[in-house]
Amino acid sequence: MSAACPLFAVWWSSVLLTGLEFPGLSTSFLTVKLDNASCSRVSIGEGSGTLNSSQLSVKIDQPSNVVCSAGIQLGAASTNITVDLAVHLNEITVGRELDDLCFTTNFIVDRCSLNVKVNDINMVPKFELFEMFKPIAQYIIEEKSETLLCNAHLPLLGNKFVISEVKPEKPAPPPVDGAVVLNTTPVFRGVTNVVNNIPVVFGVRLGAKMHEDTATRTNFTLPNGVNMTLYEDGALSPAISSLLASVEDALKALSLDGLVANISQMIPAVNVTNAVVDIPSSFTMSMDVVVTDVRCSDEAKLNCTIPCSDAVLLQNLRTVGLGDINKVAGNNMEDLLLPHVESLINSVLASNCTAGEERRPLPLLHAAEVRDVPPLSLWLTALCMSVVAFALGICWSIYRHRKDPATLADGSPISQCRALTEDGLLLLLTLSATFLLVWSNSTTAAAVVVGGEFNMLQLSLMEITSKIFKAGHVDLAIGFFFFSGVYPYVKLLCILVCTLGFRKPQHAFVRLLDCTGKFSFIDTFAMVVMVGGLELSGIAEVHIRPGFYCFLFATILTIFVGNYALYLWRRNTSVRLDQKCSPSEPSHSENDVVEAERDDELDTNSSKGKKCDLMRFVLRGLNGAATAVCVLLMWFIPCLRYNVGGLASVVQPDSRDMAMFELTSGSFTILTVCFLTTVLVPFLFAITYPNCSVTASWCAADALSVACIAGLVQLGKFVSYIIGEGMEAIYTAEAKLLWPMYPVFAFVIWQWILVIEREFKPVRWVWQHLTRPRSTLSSDVAADSREPIGEDKRHNRLFGFFFALFSTQFFHGSVKA
Repeated sequence: MSAACPLFAVWWSSVLLTGLEFPGLSTSFLTVKLDNASCSRVSIGEGSGTLNSSQLSVKIDQPSNVVCSAGIQLGAASTNITVDLAVHLNEITVGRELDDLCFTTNFIVDRCSLNVKVNDINMVPKFELFEMFKPIAQYIIEEKSETLLCNAHLPLLGNKFVISEVKPEKPAPPPVDGAVVLNTTPVFRGVTNVVNNIPVVFGVRLGAKMHEDTATRTNFTLPNGVNMTLYEDGALSPAISSLLASVEDALKALSLDGLVANISQMIPAVNVTNAVVDIPSSFTMSMDVVVTDVRCSDEAKLNCTIPCSDAVLLQNLRTVGLGDINKVAGNNMEDLLLPHVESLINSVLASNCTAGEERRPLPLLHAAEVRDVPPLSLWLTALCMSVVAFALGICWSIYRHRKDPATLADGSPISQCRALTEDGLLLLLTLSATFLLVWSNSTTAAAVVVGGEFNMLQLSLMEITSKIFKAGHVDLAIGFFFFSGVYPYVKLLCILVCTLGFRKPQHAFVRLLDCTGKFSFIDTFAMVVMVGGLELSGIAEVHIRPGFYCFLFATILTIFVGNYALYLWRRNTSVRLDQKCSPSEPSHSENDVVEAERDDELDTNSSKGKKCDLMRFVLRGLNGAATAVCVLLMWFIPCLRYNVGGLASVVQPDSRDMAMFELTSGSFTILTVCFLTTVLVPFLFAITYPNCSVTASWCAADALSVACIAGLVQLGKFVSYIIGEGMEAIYTAEAKLLWPMYPVFAFVIWQWILVIEREFKPVRWVWQHLTRPRSTLSSDVAADSREPIGEDKRHNRLFGFFFALFSTQFFHGSVKA
C-alpha cells in the first residue's frame, strides 16, 4: 500500500440534494423491473465522512429524509412509485486494502447499521395489483434494508468496484458540414496557447490541447498535490472565499449574472462545518470540450460564429493519480455532473442571442484589424505631393539664388551647385520625414496579441486619441494628438519657411523648434510605459508594428532637419549674419567668437587663466558625473512598478518592478534610441556645456519624464476604457514611479537651467548687476545703447533685464527680511 494515497474528510451540519437522476440505474427482481430512478429530495442530517488509505467511513448522527421515485413494470402493467423514507443511518465503515497505485484490492465491511421507516408510498397511476404489494414493499424496506445493504449490496458493490475498469473514452463527433477544424482557426489556437501559458495558480497548472478536429482537452494538474482546509468552523477558507468572490465579480462584469444564479441553484445546500483534503502526490483532472459547428466568414478564419443552441458538448471526464477516484470520476461522475455543466454553459451562450438569431460570434474573442500599409490612395497621394513639393522647392531655390544669392565672407556669392545641394538635402530630409509621419499616422503602431495568434486590440494614432477622448481625458487626448499628429508637420513647415522662404535659419523661432522637437519622443516613451501595463507574459503581449518604427524614424529625422537648418545650412554665409558681411565688417556673432578666443588665449597665458581652465574642467567633470548617475540609475534599478488587479491578479499576483533596460529590451531599435537620447546625449551635453549646443535638441530625458508622469497617471483609466467599462473585475492596471526616476527629474530641471542660461544668460547678467559698480554698469549700458544690436541679442537682453529686475527685487527683499 502506498503512503501517498488521498485523504478526504468532511463534517456537515445538514445536506439537501434535489433533482438527482440516475438514468443508467435499473434492476430486476423476479418479474418486476425497476428503472428511471430519481430522487427529488435527499435531506441528510448532521454527520461526517472520511476516505483514507485504510477505510471508507460515513456516520450520520441525526435522522435523514429521502424521497425517491422509479418506474415499475410487471408484465404489461407499469406505474411510477414514489417512496418517502425516514432513514436512521448510524454508521457504515468499510475497510480497504490498496495497492501501490491506491486502487482497492479488497473490501471488508467492518460496521454497518441502518434503520429505515416508510412515511408514505404512492403510485401513479394506481393499480390494484400494485396496491396489494404496498404492505409487502413496506415490510421489506423497514425490516430487510439493513440486511440487504450490509450483507448483500455492499459486498457485491465492493467486489464489482474492485474488478471494474474505467470505461473507454468517447470519440469526438466530426464537424458538421460547412464547419472548420478547430486547430485551423487562430482564435482557438490562441486560446489554447493562453491556457498553456498561464502560470501555476494556487498550485494548479492548466493545460489545453486540440487532440481531435472538434475537441479540445483541458487539463488541471496539481504537480505538488494539495493539502488544504476547505472549510473551517462553517466558513470557507479565506483563499477559497477570495477566489470565488473574484470569479463571481468577473462573471458579473461579463454580463453573466445568470451563470452565477444557475451555479448557485446547481450547488446543493450543503452546510459544511469542516472539510480537509490531503493528496500528497501529483494528480490530473481532464475533460474534453467539443465544438462541432464553428464557421468562419473570412479566409484568415478570424471572424467565426457558433450556434445559439447546443454549441458545446462536454465529455470524457477523467482523473489520473487518485486511485479509486479515477474509477468514480470516469464511470459515475461523468454522467452525473457533465450534463448539468454542459446545459449551464449552453444556456448562458443562448441567452446572448436575440430572438430568431441562429448563430452568434465567439464571445470575447473579436479579432482587431491591423493595418501595416496605408490605403493605396493615401500613400500614393502623399508620394506624388512630395515629388511636386520637391520640384517646386528646387525651382524656388534656383530663382532665389539668381535673384539674391548668399555671399561668403569675402563677398563672393556661393555656387549654384552648393545652393541646390543644401536646399535639395533639406527638402529631401523634410519630405522624407513628412512621408514617414503620414505612413505612421495611418497605420497600426502596436497590437495586443492574445496567445501569440490573433490581434485582440490595435493601437494607432487615431484609435488611441479617440479612446482617450471618449474616456473623458480631453487634455491628454489633445496633447497626444498634437505631439503626434500636428506638431511634427508644423515644425517641418516652419523650418522650410524660415530657411528657404525668409532665409533666417538662426531665428529665435527656429531655435525654439529645435529645442522642443525632442518632445515628439513622448509618444515613443509613452508606448514603452504602456507596454509594461498592458502585458501579461505569454497571455497578452504588445507587439510593436512597423508603423511605430516609421514614427520613431520620422521623429529622428525631424530633429536632424532642425539641426541641419540651424547649424549647417548656408554655413559661413551672409544668411547667418545680422547684415551682409564684408572682410572689414564681421558680424556680431563672429565678434563674440573672436573676443571669446582672445580672452581664452589671454587667460591661458596667465596663472589666472590656468586656474579658470582647471576650474572649468573640474566643473564639467562634476556635471558629467552627476548627470551619469542621475540618468543611469533608472536603466539598471527598477524605476516603475506595475500592479494588476481583478481576476488577472490570480495569474499575476505580484507587482512587477521594471527598469528601463527591461522595458526596452524587447526591441533593439527602441533600446538603442532610448539609451542614446536619455543617457549618452545627456552625458555629452553635460561634459561639453556650453560648447556643444546641438546635444540640447537630442537630450530627451525631459520627454521621458513627461511620458512617465502623463502615462502612469492615466494608465489605469486608459486600460479600463480599452478593455471596457465595468470590466474592473476582470483586469485593471496601475503603475507608480520608484525612486530612480526622481534623479532624472532633477537632471531635467538642471538641464533647462543650463539651456536658458546659455541662450539668455540671465544668471550672468544678474551676477554682473549685483557685483559690478553702478558707474561701470551705467557706462556699459550706455556703450551698449550706442552699439548696433541684432534682433536675437535684443531679445536676449530684454529677457535678461526682466529676469534681473525680478531677481534683484527678490534679493533685496530677502536681505531686508
